[in-house]
Amino acid sequence: MTNPQHADATGEDDPTQIVLRSVRLSAAPYLPPPVLNAIHITDSYLHVNHASFSSTYCHSEPSVSMLSALFSAYVVLRLIHGLQFWWTSTTKRSTAHLSGEEDVVLSGLSQNNKKRTDNKSAQDDDMPSFDETVVLCGASGAGKTALLHCLCNENDGASFQPPMTTTSLVANVAYMKVTSSDNADEETKHETEAVRLVDYPGHPSLSTKLTSLLLPDQTARVVFTVDATKPVTDGVAILYKSILTSNQVRKAWKASGKTLSILIVCTKEDDKKAKNHKRMKIQIRNELDRLRKVDSAMEDVTGNGSTPMSIAKGKTIDLDDLGPDMPVLHFVETGLGIQGGDNGLKAVREFVRTGDLI
Repeated sequence: MTNPQHADATGEDDPTQIVLRSVRLSAAPYLPPPVLNAIHITDSYLHVNHASFSSTYCHSEPSVSMLSALFSAYVVLRLIHGLQFWWTSTTKRSTAHLSGEEDVVLSGLSQNNKKRTDNKSAQDDDMPSFDETVVLCGASGAGKTALLHCLCNENDGASFQPPMTTTSLVANVAYMKVTSSDNADEETKHETEAVRLVDYPGHPSLSTKLTSLLLPDQTARVVFTVDATKPVTDGVAILYKSILTSNQVRKAWKASGKTLSILIVCTKEDDKKAKNHKRMKIQIRNELDRLRKVDSAMEDVTGNGSTPMSIAKGKTIDLDDLGPDMPVLHFVETGLGIQGGDNGLKAVREFVRTGDLI
C-alpha cells in the first residue's frame, strides 16, 4: 500500500523512491523487531516534524536513504583502500638513498667488501669502512627499525629511547662500530671499522626481492625480528618462503661452503602481552611445520623456486638442527623498554659484530 504522503506532486512515485521502498520491503522479513521498530519511529518522526526534508532529500524513505548513504560511503572507502594497496603493491620502490643508484637494495649491495683505503674518499662520503653486511628483516611492525637505532646508538646506554617509526617502503642503512683501533697498525690506525646494517622493509610487495639480498656475497648473517606480542604467521611466512625454502639462498650458501646464521630476535618483551622466547620458539616451529606440510601436500618442489624442508615422516621440525645445508637458527629476546637489567641488546650486538652469541 502506498502512503499518499510518499507520492510526489504529480501523484507518481519517483524511481529513487520506488527503489528505496523495494529495498525496505525486501529487507523487512530478515530484520529483527527492534530494528523494524527503530525504522518506523525514525520515519514517523521525520514525516511529521520534517516533512519537507524527508520528501526532498530522502524521497520519503528517511531510514533507508540514510542507511544507503552510509553503506555507499563504506563501499567507497574500501575501494579507496583497495586502490591504495594495489598502487603500493605494483609501483616500483625507490631505494636510491643507499648509494644514489636505482634499486640499490639488490644491485648496489653487490659490492659487499667495501673496506676503504682512501681516507679522504671515506671522509668525503661520510661512510665508514666495513667488511661485512648484516641484514635486519622480518614482518612489518616487528621492531626492525627501532632495533637498528638502538644498535647504532650504543654509547647512549640505557637512556637512549628509539624514535617512533612507521611502516617503510625503503631500506634503512646504518653502520655499527666493530672494534677499537687501539691495536691497529699505523696505516689503518685512524680508520673506522664497522659492520653495515641494512634494515630491509617488511612490506609484502618487497618480500620477493629479499632472497637476492641474502646471498653469501652480499650478506654475512641475518637478524630476523618477530613481534612477541602478535601471532607469528606473517613473520614465519617470510622466514619460510624467502630463506629456508629458497633454492637461490640454499644453493648459494652451499656452494660457498659456509652456513647462513640467523638470529631470531623476539622483540617487545617489555610489553605485558609479550610471549617469552621459549613460547615463541614453539609457535614458530608449529607454523613452520604447517607451511612445510602444505608444501609437501602440493608436491611443489621446484615450480616456484622453493624446496620444501625435508623432515622424516611423523617428525616435526627441529629448530636447533634444521638439517644439512640449512641455516642455523639462534633465539634471543629483547625489550627496549626494560630498565636496569639485560634487555637483550648485548647479545644482538655481539651477534652483529662477530656472529657469535654471548
